This record gives sequence, structure tokens and C-alpha cells, in this order.
Amino acid sequence: MTKFPRLFVLSAVAFLGAIISGCTFSAPQFESAIVLGQSIIASDDPKSADEPATWFASVDGVGAVLNPYVSNDLIVFANADGDAIAFDGWTIRSVVGFGLKEPFSISGKDGVRTFTVAGQDTQTQCDEWRLAELIWSQTCSNGPGEIVLDDEGNIQKITMPVFDGSAIVTLRVAK
Repeated sequence: MTKFPRLFVLSAVAFLGAIISGCTFSAPQFESAIVLGQSIIASDDPKSADEPATWFASVDGVGAVLNPYVSNDLIVFANADGDAIAFDGWTIRSVVGFGLKEPFSISGKDGVRTFTVAGQDTQTQCDEWRLAELIWSQTCSNGPGEIVLDDEGNIQKITMPVFDGSAIVTLRVAK
């Protein structure tokens, strides 16, 4: 990984870590990821003020422990090792670290979704998100994605296939 993305991630983590931490965030049915960020700030979990949230993440089988932070319209799950995943409330938007040679970004939600790494694009076709009980699911031509909620509507797990579906990005809250 180049020094710029690692430096950027480490700076963002240090800055945001000093400001915000929380355990879980609300479900993606809210209109904006800002609402998700506000629920991190206003979490009524008494432990969240004392200890940062812990999430387990894996990208193509490489794992990391991450903490969520609010950054503009995104929730950024990051650690001091330079691993980071940006999430907009519906879709993972970028991944850095995790032993990847290059970071990658993702655009699109429903319809065409584009994965960009080192200037090269790969596309997949995705249906609309559908809610069944406590699971939002989405079928894409590269595989299924899902957002699992608990009874209070807090996100517990996010799974999304990337590129041709040969790699999976997973985030889940630590219990």
C-alpha cells in the first residue's frame, strides 16, 4: 500500500477516534447515513461512552478488528494498522488495507454497481434491497449481499460480494 492512503486512514482514525465512538448503529432504512452516524453519537448504551465499539471484518479471508467512526455521510470502520471499510448505510463504498495491493472503491447501489481498483472497473448488476424479518438482502449478478439487524434495528452484520464474487467483504459487531 502506498504511504498516502495509510497516512490518510491513520490520520482520520486518530482524529475521529478522539471525537466519536459507539457500539452499534441504526438500521439502513433511514434516508441518510448521517442518521446512522447520529445514532453512534447518541447511543444510549452506557458502555459506549467508556469503550469503543469493536467490529470484526474480513476481506477475501483476511481479518481485522475495527472501530466505527462518522465521516461526512459515511460510517468508516478502521484501525491503526491501516485497514478501513467505508459504508454508506446500504453499500460498502471503499476498502483499504487487509493485505490488498491496491485500495478499491465501489459506486452504485441498485442497478449497475462498479468496483474500481487501480483505474480498472468491474461491474455487476444488483436488484433492489428487500427486507424479510430482520435481514435486508440484495441479489447481484456477482452474489448475494445482506445487512442483518437485531431486534432494536441495529446493524449486526454486513456482507457484500466484490468484483466477480470471488471475494467477500464481511463486517460483524463483536459480542
